[in-house]
Amino acid sequence: MNINYIFSAKPENSGSRICFFLLLSIWGILFFIPEKAILIISIVIFFGFIYFIYYLASEGYLVKIIAGVIASIVIMVIAAAIPVIGWAILFFWVMYNLIQAFDGIRNLLPEACLSAVLYASLLIPIFSSLDSPYISGAVLSILCAASYIFSALWLCSRIGQRSDTPKNSLFLLSISLLSIPIIVLLLVSVITSLRAAFQTTLTGAVTKVPQSVSGYVTARGTVVEDYTRTITQTAIKSTITPGVGAIGASLTGSMGTLVGLDGKISERIAVHENESYATCKRHNFYRYDDLNDKKVENFINSFNSRKKFPALKKENIIFYFDETLLGKGDRGVVLTNDYVYCLLGAFSDEKELCIKFDDIAGVGISGVLNKEITLRLVNGKQYIIPLTQSNSGAEKIHKLIGCASRV
Repeated sequence: MNINYIFSAKPENSGSRICFFLLLSIWGILFFIPEKAILIISIVIFFGFIYFIYYLASEGYLVKIIAGVIASIVIMVIAAAIPVIGWAILFFWVMYNLIQAFDGIRNLLPEACLSAVLYASLLIPIFSSLDSPYISGAVLSILCAASYIFSALWLCSRIGQRSDTPKNSLFLLSISLLSIPIIVLLLVSVITSLRAAFQTTLTGAVTKVPQSVSGYVTARGTVVEDYTRTITQTAIKSTITPGVGAIGASLTGSMGTLVGLDGKISERIAVHENESYATCKRHNFYRYDDLNDKKVENFINSFNSRKKFPALKKENIIFYFDETLLGKGDRGVVLTNDYVYCLLGAFSDEKELCIKFDDIAGVGISGVLNKEITLRLVNGKQYIIPLTQSNSGAEKIHKLIGCASRV
């Protein structure tokens, strides 16, 4: 199959600029009323939470969360009715949701680091009021302001790469501002869900048991014959029942998967040459007629050094996606006329891939904060390609793979 070019151009997304303006406004308010720093940060977190809930409700994600809770209740009923099989189902359900939670934590870490710098920088009045012999309050205020603006620019740049609309950009901003409390909440929820997944109940049953007593002679010489007496015993019985941890795990998993929501298999599409798929450095996306030579050379050298797949040549590259944080280019995705070449980071399950388009039976994409492209092959195997540097660029790669494989 040959890859052509797709679709009409999307309007430019102004969401990242709106987010940067909001962050600058917060800093500006604190500049004039620094004594209200704690109050303003609390208000920012509150409105971030309100928008977070609004977005989930408007996009239909709350329905999925409720469905997960209902599924947990059904599984708990099954576990109570069918002890062994039901317990196994409940265990795997809890583990599945906790894995989703840990995946959400991993995806939130970059945003959590940036938001931590933002919040720390907003505490300028507290820092500058300290009488330090090493640095003056004015210098510290300038350093905090510089770190705030730099972090805001970096965060908004990441938001711009991952969103297509202002609404989605504001959602990503709300997640970033809430990332630290979300991570703490997820960790606490993981612990409590594990502890409450199963409950052990101890019950005591009092029973009367006959006891034989051998004959004996008392001190006064009285002979007592063998006899039977009745004594009472308390039997302790341990019962394992499903606990509310399944519901907690479902809520925890749903929170984690808000950065990994299920996508749909791409439909078959007719493609025509279009500038929507021209090189866009902001999306880490490059087309054959405007490649970054240094990045591509680094990718080719790194991939061919594995010597596990057919050698990749620059003249065969049609599209290239850069998956490196600092722009070195030695990790990413390359599309040729016939193959998908992937070279991913150390934390990916699949470090390198080379898949022929004709072998792909289905392709899907998922995620809000980051994207994961799922390739299902005709032989039943499945591979996941996590792309973290640009959601818009990842979506282009997803659509192009779907086009070339005709699924």
